[in-house]
Amino acid sequence: MQVKINNVEMDIDAGSTVEDAIKLSNAPYITGSAIALIEGREELESHVNKYSIETTSGNIIIELVDDANMLTDFWKNNYKQFIKKAIRWTTSHEVAIGSIVSDLEPTNDEHLYNRGDVIISLSSFSNESTHIIISKAKHEGIYGVPNQNKGVFATVVGGKRNITKLTNTDEVLDIKPVIERKSVIKSASVTDFNTELKPGNELYTYLEVEANPEAPISFEHFLKIIEDGTLHVDYESESFIGNNTLKGLEKDTELVEKRKRGAVTLRNQGAGVGRVYIYREDRVSVPTHNIIGYVTKGIQILDTVKEHDKITVLTNPEKISTVALTQIEADEYLDKLGIEHERDGLTSDDAVIVAQDPLYTIDVHKENKLKTLGVPKEDFVEIELYPEESPSSVWYFRKISGLLNGDVGHLRVNMAIKEMDIIMFKAVNKEAKGLIPEKLPDGKVQAWEICVSNTACKHVGNIGIRFVDNTEFGPTGESFSSTNIIGRVVGGFDNLKAFKEGDTVYVKER
Repeated sequence: MQVKINNVEMDIDAGSTVEDAIKLSNAPYITGSAIALIEGREELESHVNKYSIETTSGNIIIELVDDANMLTDFWKNNYKQFIKKAIRWTTSHEVAIGSIVSDLEPTNDEHLYNRGDVIISLSSFSNESTHIIISKAKHEGIYGVPNQNKGVFATVVGGKRNITKLTNTDEVLDIKPVIERKSVIKSASVTDFNTELKPGNELYTYLEVEANPEAPISFEHFLKIIEDGTLHVDYESESFIGNNTLKGLEKDTELVEKRKRGAVTLRNQGAGVGRVYIYREDRVSVPTHNIIGYVTKGIQILDTVKEHDKITVLTNPEKISTVALTQIEADEYLDKLGIEHERDGLTSDDAVIVAQDPLYTIDVHKENKLKTLGVPKEDFVEIELYPEESPSSVWYFRKISGLLNGDVGHLRVNMAIKEMDIIMFKAVNKEAKGLIPEKLPDGKVQAWEICVSNTACKHVGNIGIRFVDNTEFGPTGESFSSTNIIGRVVGGFDNLKAFKEGDTVYVKER
C-alpha cells in the first residue's frame, strides 16, 4: 500500500505500523518525540476552509462560508478545474473567472451582493458556462446562480487590492488549499508506534527549520536550544508553541517582520527575553521578536504537538562548531564540509579549540572559511552539572562561563590556595542575585564538587572547588547552609591543581 512519510511517497506492506514505517524510511526521528499522522490528503483537504488563488496579478485568499454546503462541496470537488482559466471579464463591480462545465441548476433571480462575495455563476443560465464571480463592490446582479445562499460560497479575506489589478489579459496560475492548524487537527489521529497505517496516510516525524540569513545570532541561540536534536514544548496555545530553555538570556535585535505561520522567533527584550516561539497562525510584526527562520517541513507536527512534548528538529543549515575539538579533528570535520580551515593560537594537532571566527553558523556558510583558536589541552577541565537539583545556580554558572551560548566556557581564577587544596572563581554580582539555597552538602563537601555560595551569606555567587573532602566548610569558605552544590569535575584533575591566580580555566560539559 502507498503512504507518505515526511511528504515522500512510499510503498509499504499492508499491516505495517508507524514504527515499521519509520525504520523502513530511515526517517529523522529521536526516540520519545511527537509525531503526526494524517488520515490522508483528501481527508485533510475536506477540512480546509481557505484557498489561495494565484493569478498573474497576485494572490487572492478566499474563505468558505458556513451556510452553503452544496456550493462549498462543489468548490472543493472542482476548484482545480479553474487553474489556468482566464479572467473572462472585469467591470467596476465584478471579476469573472472561467469557465467550466458543471451539473448545477441555474435560477433567474436578482440578488444584492457585497464587496468580497465569491459567487458561482451559470452565465446565460447554462451550466456549460460556469464561472466564479468576485464582487468588487456592493451591487445587484442576475448571475444564474444555484438555488442556495445567492450563489455565494466564499468571501475574500486577503489580496483585495490584487482583485482591482485584474484585467482580461490575466489568468489563474494555481489554486491551493491553505492548510491551517484547525484543518490538520480535524484530520489528524491519535497515534503511537503500534498504530497500523492505512493507504493514503501521511506520517510526519520531524520539523525542519530554515535559517533567516539576516539573523545569525538568533539562529545560533536556537541551535543551542536544540543541541540534542529536539525542541521541548514548554507552552502551547492556539497561536504558537514556546520554549523556555534559554529564557532570560538577552540577545540583540535582528530582523523584525510579520510572524507568518511557521515563523520561528526569539524574544529580544521584555518579559520572556530569550524565549523561542514557533507560530501556528499569522501574527503581525513586533519589535520584540527576531525572526530566527521558518518551518519548511513537518508543520503538521507543530499543529498537533502538546505542552511537555518534544519535537525532533533539523535545521538548514546544520550547526557548524569546532569548539572543543582538537585542531586535527577540526581539519577533518571542516574538510568534509568543504570549508577552508586556518589554525590560530596553538596550532599543534592536539591543541583544543576554544573559539572560532566567524562564530556563527550562518556567517561560516557565507564566508566558507573558518579560523580556530587552539590552547593546550592542559588548560581544559571536564565537568558534569546538576541542573535538576540546582537550577538557579547551574544557570548562573553556565551564563557567566559562556556555556549557555557555546560548547566551551571559561573562568578566571581568583584564588588558588594550594596548601588548602582550594581553587576559587569570583562572583559576577549582577548575575548572582537570587541564588537561593538549593542542593546543600549533607555533612561533607566531597573532593571535586563544584559549589556556589548562595543568598544565605554575604558573598553570594562565589564559585569554588576543593581537591579533598571537608566536613566543616564549603570551598568558598562558607558554611554548608550557604553552599550550593552545582556539579563535579569529571576530567582534568591535575590540570585544575596546576592553575594559579589570574589563569583562565576552560570548561566543557561531558
